Amino acid sequence: MKIPTIDQRTIEWIKISFIKGIGEESLRKLILSFKDPFLIYEKEIKELTPLLPKSEKILKSIKETKIDINDYKKKLQDYDIQPLTILDQDYPNLLRNISNPPPILYVRGSFSKEDELSIGIVGSRIASYYGKRMAEKFSRSLVNLNFTIVSGMARGVDTVAHETAIDAGGRTIAFLGSGLDVIYPRENKKLMRQIIKNGAVVSEFPLGTEPFAVNFPQRNRLISGMSLGIVVVEATMRSGTFTTVKWALEQGKEVFAIPGDTQRKTSMGTNKLIQKGAKLTVSVNDIIEEFPFLKKKDFTPPPSVNKIALTESEKIIFDSLNDIPILIDNIIEKIKLPSSKVSSILLSLEIKGLVKQLPGKQFMKR
Repeated sequence: MKIPTIDQRTIEWIKISFIKGIGEESLRKLILSFKDPFLIYEKEIKELTPLLPKSEKILKSIKETKIDINDYKKKLQDYDIQPLTILDQDYPNLLRNISNPPPILYVRGSFSKEDELSIGIVGSRIASYYGKRMAEKFSRSLVNLNFTIVSGMARGVDTVAHETAIDAGGRTIAFLGSGLDVIYPRENKKLMRQIIKNGAVVSEFPLGTEPFAVNFPQRNRLISGMSLGIVVVEATMRSGTFTTVKWALEQGKEVFAIPGDTQRKTSMGTNKLIQKGAKLTVSVNDIIEEFPFLKKKDFTPPPSVNKIALTESEKIIFDSLNDIPILIDNIIEKIKLPSSKVSSILLSLEIKGLVKQLPGKQFMKR
């Protein structure tokens, strides 16, 4: 395995980040003001303070630090982690432009120019079958339109969104609430490897950081920051997903919410978002119409039904539907096929963007 090279200036900035009393805001100011950390070591304090007023104590701490991070650097290389400062060319512009961008990002995998067209998909960790189906449907549809899928690698909706993006041959980015050497949840170890091969797993937290609850609201600003908009698939009334929505609104991002059964707890949060102004979203078209600039790019709209290959059974069921919702039991009775086969075909038609499901297991053409 090729050992990644890490710029020595980046290592120095990491060393400075470990000094007691230097938080993210101070570190960001230092990096943006001095560009090169070695300048701080070479100059006298009185020469430096005009660049960063009221920071004499911090500058003195940096000049006196004796922290050794050779072991930390080796661990970064062992895990094939590339740290990026906010000045680095590979640091995503979408994140650089939020109000509080991380001064340092730790990255496994890589960012791509394609990631400038990204959508976040977030939702409940205890997603229902319906929620998982919707996460799969929207992730696949968006990947087919060349969007990168951004999420948090959590259980439930996040996991389905990442897995579907990879299965559909697309890119996906996961932001963690822990260090990149601390996989959370543990069962997503394999998924993490797959994401690294098809995008990036990213954290602003140093190696060894455990997934403390306080980390996730902070992490969520990066999910929304890296996205043109976020799609909320399912959320309870007390869901942590609302912190992502809050960040998205502060960052001026679009918020899309998928409606759900009013009797289901995991739909109450999304339905409430719709009441408060989030866009009611039932198809990928509801998302892309909010981005008129896409029309000016090399952008392929969703294919028409005539251009989508259907099996004989899919065509029979599709032709039995119209613009009026119909219960699945009525479809089964009409088609005379086993319920399991009808359910499977309807899911396939949903994923292909031809059919939508409404509460109460009702289906209709899009």
